[in-house]
Amino acid sequence: MQEEKVSPKVIWSIVATAILGFSGILTETSMNVTFPELIQQFHQPMGTVQWLTTAYLLVVALMMLTSAHFNSILSKRWTYLIGWIAFVVGDVIAMVAPNFWLLLFGRLIMAVGTGFALPLVFNIIFTSVPMSQLGKFMGFGTLIISLAPALGPVYGGVVAYTLGWRAIFMIILPVALISLLIGWFNLDKQVPKTANKFALGQFVLIGASLTSALLALGQLESGKITVTIISLFVVAIVAMTAFIMVAKKSQHQLIDLTIFRSKALVMALLIYATSQAINLAVNFALPQYTQLTLGATTMVAGFILMPGSLLGSAVAPVYGAMYDRKGANQPLAWGTIAFLAVMIVFSFMAPNIMTIGLTVVYALFTLARNLTFSVSMTAGVAEVQPQQSGDVNAVFNTMQQFIGAVGTTVAALFIQTTGTTKAAIASQTATGFGHLIVFSTVIVAISLIWLVVFMKTKTAK
Repeated sequence: MQEEKVSPKVIWSIVATAILGFSGILTETSMNVTFPELIQQFHQPMGTVQWLTTAYLLVVALMMLTSAHFNSILSKRWTYLIGWIAFVVGDVIAMVAPNFWLLLFGRLIMAVGTGFALPLVFNIIFTSVPMSQLGKFMGFGTLIISLAPALGPVYGGVVAYTLGWRAIFMIILPVALISLLIGWFNLDKQVPKTANKFALGQFVLIGASLTSALLALGQLESGKITVTIISLFVVAIVAMTAFIMVAKKSQHQLIDLTIFRSKALVMALLIYATSQAINLAVNFALPQYTQLTLGATTMVAGFILMPGSLLGSAVAPVYGAMYDRKGANQPLAWGTIAFLAVMIVFSFMAPNIMTIGLTVVYALFTLARNLTFSVSMTAGVAEVQPQQSGDVNAVFNTMQQFIGAVGTTVAALFIQTTGTTKAAIASQTATGFGHLIVFSTVIVAISLIWLVVFMKTKTAK
């Protein structure tokens, strides 16, 4: 049977939105290698500086929650343009920021743009690509986006080392302009004929819940369970409970909660979340370990991540095609088992691992992790009705960013230091890095349970 053809405009629309999403992730991952420099320049502790990543991911997550709404009332072109303008404005603010707090503000504005762009990539795929080619085009979109974490550490390390960290934001502007030119001529201008009302109350409640949870995790750096921490967790639980109750009774839901009736979808989401949390935690901690323990430069720290990240990006279309041919079971099983095996090896090596070992293990880590990550979202979408794909897209993308922020916060807690000498800082960072990898290995082992439940309850291929 001949495959249905996909319009060139659709393909170029995917490219345009993916490039903007790529730009957002590139700046996020490139900033991680600059943290030791920013700590010294702005005289802020690691627990504060890490919010450049954590707060960024949180805002991206919150904006993604609105994607189903905006996709229902705006054309794809207008959704894209709003994201593009926010990204560029935030980028310029970050580039010229004279202090840490203005830099953080610029990053948050950029996060709004990224939060519009990333769900739009997959929304175009879900609504414009036939099911028979869904895996392939999910892999295609993921390939472009996943080049960002591949190039981000190297880009950030080389640019910061040669031109200074502000050039990270300057150089990305032409890339954003290329994205605009492609998108302007190809993105659909048709406005959906719906009258969807934005569920502001639900958005405030879930925003309060996610923000409180992250703030509570950040407070754990004190090493004590305080009244503040307990209060924040209580607020997070109460706000989430209130969100669910309000959403169930509302005619205009921020997210269609009926998608969670599918146990297989929930398990796919947990697998997806696990792989993302560990990925962001390792991507955050590894450059700090490389610089603070091994004494490497920002450029070397970036190059250690590059081979694995490039391999992970290159195999994204292969993994997508594997899903189209074999369904979800085999790729998820192979990926999860391989991921656990790599993490076990990593946990034995982590406290004393050197540059070459880090490069090799991280490459294996990325190859295994990306298989579970890329297939789990497609498998989740396949478990619901086509009209619910936008809600599933919003949930998975929101979870990707929020759990990434959690992973970053947890990593910062593990590798925080109290030493005042280079030797003490190096030793404490190494110990914390080792503990983080062991903790992550345990989490991957638990995800085997979710894999088994998924395989027993799934209804799609």
